[in-house]
Amino acid sequence: MRETTAEIWIGPDQSADWAGTQGGINASHLMLLRENSRPSWLLLPGNLYDSQPPQLNSSTVWTAGPTNLIQTGLLMFAAVGARVPEVITFLMGHERSRNLENLDLERLFPGGVPEEAHQLCRENLRGWHVVVSVGARSTALVDKDSVAAYRYLTTELRETTVLNRALRPE
Repeated sequence: MRETTAEIWIGPDQSADWAGTQGGINASHLMLLRENSRPSWLLLPGNLYDSQPPQLNSSTVWTAGPTNLIQTGLLMFAAVGARVPEVITFLMGHERSRNLENLDLERLFPGGVPEEAHQLCRENLRGWHVVVSVGARSTALVDKDSVAAYRYLTTELRETTVLNRALRPE
């Protein structure tokens, strides 16, 4: 069964421009982590507050490895959503098809996504407000503290709390 276990809301960082806001986000992108036998990130394009919602059939999917899931999601956004040149150049040096819309990262990087790619993302992804929400049983929980390393982003980390006793492991 495919389950959405984490999500990332991303929008322009307006914290300095908007006096008197509630500290929320005007999301322009939504990313969903779907976990099954192989976790994958789904990136929904377009402003979520437009009168016409984004079309699911025009989404981008990256199949990820089991590690660094939040960093992989931010890397995907840097390449496809924000179009960060340094990240695109790095990935194009490894992807023969030259298509970054749908990638199988385990095939592309059998040993895992190189740290160099994540470092390029941390250094060059700038000017965005990022809200990461991670479910109580998500594999992405292991990577949750990585959000703090993105110093050029306004970031928030939200973890869920399981309230239904029947769902908690004994």
